Amino acid sequence: MHQKVIEIQPLISRQYLVEGENGYLLIDTGLSNNYAHIINFLERRSISLSSIELVVITHADGDHYGCLAKLQAKLPSMICAASEIEATAIRQGKSSRELKGSSVFSPIYFKLTAPLFISPSARIDRILSVGEELPYLGGLEVLDSSGHTPGHISLWSKSTRTLFCGDSIWPKGKHLSPSTGANTWNQQKACLAFENQLALQPDRILAGHGHWRRD
Repeated sequence: MHQKVIEIQPLISRQYLVEGENGYLLIDTGLSNNYAHIINFLERRSISLSSIELVVITHADGDHYGCLAKLQAKLPSMICAASEIEATAIRQGKSSRELKGSSVFSPIYFKLTAPLFISPSARIDRILSVGEELPYLGGLEVLDSSGHTPGHISLWSKSTRTLFCGDSIWPKGKHLSPSTGANTWNQQKACLAFENQLALQPDRILAGHGHWRRD
């Protein structure tokens, strides 16, 4: 198996292209204004947008599905997938949970940053179920990693020990932590998702806001 993973690094969140036998899987799309960055990234690497056969959205936050609608407009045949809860929110152009202020500064912060995370509603063609396997990296299993949002999913390749975890794990250098704070829907579930994923003993964790490798 010679499939590869290509990391796309914009300012806010990361996306991942996973090479398959007949095309690519794109994991998340970034903010609404990330569209040009993705298109330019693909062009520089001579990868056609039409070669992306599936887009998986880990959860319905604006920095993870923001430019999905623009990509769909460019390539209407693109198949897009998410969990049922997150799909409902994406179709409405919303997040799947309300953000809650955790300090006196949080309401001000959210008000200032909210325009960046506005996301147009987008089409979801396929609902992913926990335990389902996608044909990339020797088999990518859909995991329940709810906590950050109510329908958050991760993708796990047992054969390559690679975990795509969205915002359910936050790498900071060699340190890993669960989702916490004002943007976490359920802290108890977030910690459980974190523990369950680490129990898989991944060698590579590719998250929405960083990455980690076992040395």
